[in-house]
Amino acid sequence: MNKKTIFSIIVAVSLTALLIFAFLVSHNKVSAPTTQQESTRQAQTNSPNFKGNEDAFKNALNLYIQKKQEGVDMSTGPCLGRVADDWVLDIAHNPRQAVDDSAENQCQDFKNGNVKHFIEFDPNGELIRSQ
Repeated sequence: MNKKTIFSIIVAVSLTALLIFAFLVSHNKVSAPTTQQESTRQAQTNSPNFKGNEDAFKNALNLYIQKKQEGVDMSTGPCLGRVADDWVLDIAHNPRQAVDDSAENQCQDFKNGNVKHFIEFDPNGELIRSQ
């Protein structure tokens, strides 16, 4: 066999494998590869630590990613704000640190009773708890 024939066989096998994978993904036989954040989202949504509105949780993840991309310093444990009508996203350490109890880093809407629920992530975006 010459190089051209071997190359043609490799291309044909690769395309066949790609088509099979695409077919299986489209028919939910296998899941497409996900990013680490997507895997984390899927795991956290199913986590026993998460209790509450799934849309609020997804909004919280999106807000966290947005703020991280904007360069917000998560190490201070800031409140990132509302993620749904009755939910806020707060950043805290696990275990808690003194900075987490600082009034400027806590969600005023929750403290004032304007919202009844919160989602708490650590500075790395990992779910600590929800209430």
